[in-house]
Amino acid sequence: MLEFHKYQSFPSAEAAEPFLELLRQHNVPFETAVDTGEPVFNPAFTFNNTYATFVVKLHGPDFEWVRRLEEDASRELIATISPDHYLFKFTDAELFDILVNPHEWSNPDVILAGQLLRQRGRDVSVDAIRLMREHRVAEQKQPEPSATGLVRWGYGLALLGGVLSIIIGWNLYADKKLLSDGREVLAHTPQDRVHGLRIMALGTVCFLFWVWVRFVRGN
Repeated sequence: MLEFHKYQSFPSAEAAEPFLELLRQHNVPFETAVDTGEPVFNPAFTFNNTYATFVVKLHGPDFEWVRRLEEDASRELIATISPDHYLFKFTDAELFDILVNPHEWSNPDVILAGQLLRQRGRDVSVDAIRLMREHRVAEQKQPEPSATGLVRWGYGLALLGGVLSIIIGWNLYADKKLLSDGREVLAHTPQDRVHGLRIMALGTVCFLFWVWVRFVRGN
């Protein structure tokens, strides 16, 4: 039995409806789900699910067929696009950004961006776009700037026995970021990750110490 795999994400179910209608018209099997993402910790000590997306899943063998269906539908749509469409005002760099990050744009926008760049005499070959995407991924893989402030907060709260220090330490050690090619890499520098381990250890020891002072020695 064929399994369903993630094909595309949308910001909401409403945004996905035109795509789902295309699948229904061609009797393409699909499943939908809501990906809430992992809770993201920030220095304000709050948790967010700001990355929730509406996911459409397809059978693996249907991926290429559906891409062709999307391209055909997009070309028909592009033929009706008004000359004052916002993409006509984009610079070459902005249009290339659409091709490098197609998952952030609608399929008609991606196809129109490629057509506009060709009209302007720019190289939008598969190899050129692949190299640009590889360069973008290499930039994204670089660790975040040193989180000096968060490290200081972590050590300070750890000495006070705060449970939040353990959360901060874990965030520094294990936090990941998603690359544009779908892979995940560690977000922080090796030095900050070492600090994260130390903060978790110190926070745990201090927390247990203050529990002992409060409930054992206090009696």
